[in-house]
Amino acid sequence: MTRDQLKTVFKILANVYPNFEVSSEKLDIWHEFLQDQDANAVMERVKAHVKEKKFPPTVADLREQKEKVPPYYDELMYDINAGEDWA
Repeated sequence: MTRDQLKTVFKILANVYPNFEVSSEKLDIWHEFLQDQDANAVMERVKAHVKEKKFPPTVADLREQKEKVPPYYDELMYDINAGEDWA
C-alpha cells in the first residue's frame, strides 16, 4: 500500500468518523505498518469496518488477519506417528 492510497483511506475515515484525527505523523506510522498490505484488500476491510463499527479502525483492524491456531495444532495434524506410544 502506498502513502497516496493510505491518504485515501484516511479521507474516508475522517469523513465517516468525525473524531478520527489526521496528521502527517499518523500517516507515517500507519504507512510503516500497512505498506506490506494489498491496497484493495485494505480498502475492502475499511468498507466492512465502516458498515459495522461505530469507532474508527486501528492498524490491526486493517491488516490481513491470520487464522489463530494453537501452536501445537500443526504438529498434531501432521505427525503420522502421533499416538503410537499409547498403544
